[in-house]
Amino acid sequence: MAFSVVSSLLLVGICSLACVQVARAECCTSRELLEFKMDRGDCQAVRAIENYPHGCEVAICADGVAQFFGCNCDGGCLTGDWSQDFVRRNSHYGIQILKATRIRL
Repeated sequence: MAFSVVSSLLLVGICSLACVQVARAECCTSRELLEFKMDRGDCQAVRAIENYPHGCEVAICADGVAQFFGCNCDGGCLTGDWSQDFVRRNSHYGIQILKATRIRL
């Protein structure tokens, strides 16, 4: 019986450590708010909203992907050049960044 109690405690400890690793989510502690203009297309084409008189506005993750509910960090911390990656990913729209504001969550 003592062996099963020790085994159970060890299993609980391992599961707790695994959860701590997932819950840490270092890569999801920031986002960047972009204001930009587009030569072609409209704001919705790049998952942004209209923000007159400036043009468009979108929140992005570190890899330049527009953020819906949060950044998908399943593979680890996201890295990238933020607004530069957003412009590269959407180069066919002729995006010109007006303002980029990093926000710590």
